[in-house]
Amino acid sequence: MVNQSKIYEVENIKATIKEAKATALIDYQGLTAEQVRQLREEIRQNGGTMTVVKNTLLTIALQQLGFNLDSPLVGPTALVTATEDEIAPLKAVKTIKDKFEKPEFKLGILEGKILSLAELEELVKLPGKEVLLAQFVAGLANPLQRLAGSFSWPQRKLLLVLKAIAEKQTQN
Repeated sequence: MVNQSKIYEVENIKATIKEAKATALIDYQGLTAEQVRQLREEIRQNGGTMTVVKNTLLTIALQQLGFNLDSPLVGPTALVTATEDEIAPLKAVKTIKDKFEKPEFKLGILEGKILSLAELEELVKLPGKEVLLAQFVAGLANPLQRLAGSFSWPQRKLLLVLKAIAEKQTQN
């Protein structure tokens, strides 16, 4: 007979993954309790959550969501979910990894697609959402500034000519 609490846990994992904009599975083995606390805090500050889950229950939840894993999950696994910014919590994991050489990414899920380790590593290298938006706005503003400048150039040119004529007349 299946334990009711395990069914509830699988449903909870499924709901967490469905609600998240992005999800990553990480292996946190080798981190001290203080380092895990720092990791959780960094993820929380960046709009995400970290939950330690059992591999069997996570595998069942993923299968029920339509994700088939190429290989079974091994070792301790934590589920990192991004609820606000898709990349920021995952970048927080990378920040801690750079600092302590752990944790390791196992896989990621973005927009209903499983990401390979290479894709996940490329994703966390991207600039943050605010930086990307700023670059986008700057890209939009630059042609508009040029257009405004080109419209005002004839008036500036006329003013320069009139100023030169006025200076010439004052000299005479």
